[in-house]
Amino acid sequence: MTVASLTSPRLLLLVLPALLPLGGCAGAAAASVTVYTAAGSRQCEAPPPEPQAAAVARLVAAGLEPRSPRCGHDGRMRAAMCGLADGRIVVVDLPASALDGARNLGWKPLSELPDARVQACD
Repeated sequence: MTVASLTSPRLLLLVLPALLPLGGCAGAAAASVTVYTAAGSRQCEAPPPEPQAAAVARLVAAGLEPRSPRCGHDGRMRAAMCGLADGRIVVVDLPASALDGARNLGWKPLSELPDARVQACD
């Protein structure tokens, strides 16, 4: 096999399709993680005004970059008793590299709540 045969158009046509899928890897988005924290609402009490805004502001103040804030419920059963937490949560996406910083602020990976329901905030 000669060097000329390695650079022939025919060889390029055979190799190029195999390499094309690899081109997308260079611009791939950074990995992200979905995290949650309690919304701070309690049974028999009016919910705090815009709990997601306050929770997101704490992340931003710590230098983290939350995306796609939304609300939800932790999916856990609990006793019906005034003053107890009602299970509402605030959910955001963060770069995976920010998980430790979020944990230091009390946020946890949503994957730890297998029965959680996530939805747009009312």
